[in-house]
Amino acid sequence: MRKGLYDEGAAVLRMKINMQHDNPCMRDPVAYRIKFTPHPHVGDMWCLYPTYDMEHCIVDSLENITHSLCTLEFEVRRDSYYWLLEALGIFKSAVWEYSRLNLTYTVLSKRKL
Repeated sequence: MRKGLYDEGAAVLRMKINMQHDNPCMRDPVAYRIKFTPHPHVGDMWCLYPTYDMEHCIVDSLENITHSLCTLEFEVRRDSYYWLLEALGIFKSAVWEYSRLNLTYTVLSKRKL
């Protein structure tokens, strides 16, 4: 995969967890995928990129993030987040999911800023 011998979408690298798990996000999620798009920092040096499920928890741990704040659509991914950190034996951040936040007299929308 790393040498670019496969086409985009032809192969992925999966985390072997449990295909019978109640949470669909724990059914062997994709860890890496092939993408032949130049990276903004390293150009076309790599064609293998990690997925959100693979890199999010590792980056939080390496950067010593104590609380990872995510919107509610990521709630189902909490199991895979903690599974990977435990499998790697690295620091576990607390994960908090939240819904829309509204503050009176304050603009929070990026589209309106």
